[in-house]
Amino acid sequence: MKHLVFLVAVLGLAACTGQSYDTELAKENQWKMLGVKDGENGRLVRTEAELRKLSDLPTGAINEYRLGYQQGIEDYCLPYKTYKHGKKGQQYTGQCLNTKNERLAIQGWEAGYKEYVAEQDQLWLNTE
Repeated sequence: MKHLVFLVAVLGLAACTGQSYDTELAKENQWKMLGVKDGENGRLVRTEAELRKLSDLPTGAINEYRLGYQQGIEDYCLPYKTYKHGKKGQQYTGQCLNTKNERLAIQGWEAGYKEYVAEQDQLWLNTE
């Protein structure tokens, strides 16, 4: 029981300290870094309205965000990374459209996802 209470406390602390990066970066006026993080996490690009909900937008903030986003999404869409995304069971929802490696990224994702599905099928068969 002590271990369970300790685990719950640790997880609770982690949740508190893991306050969303977007709010923190917006407060610090780090729009480019917000874009990088969004891209690296495979999030679809935020609209101007979504950015305004985070904070007032100074001149150039939207352009900074978009530059950072492009940098982050290009990293997220590297073919070896998209293969890993697919293998983890993450579905492709258009994140890599119009990136440098779009075609290869999607192929990598599909290959990884096929392996994921095959593994899930095998697990399902083994439980019967």
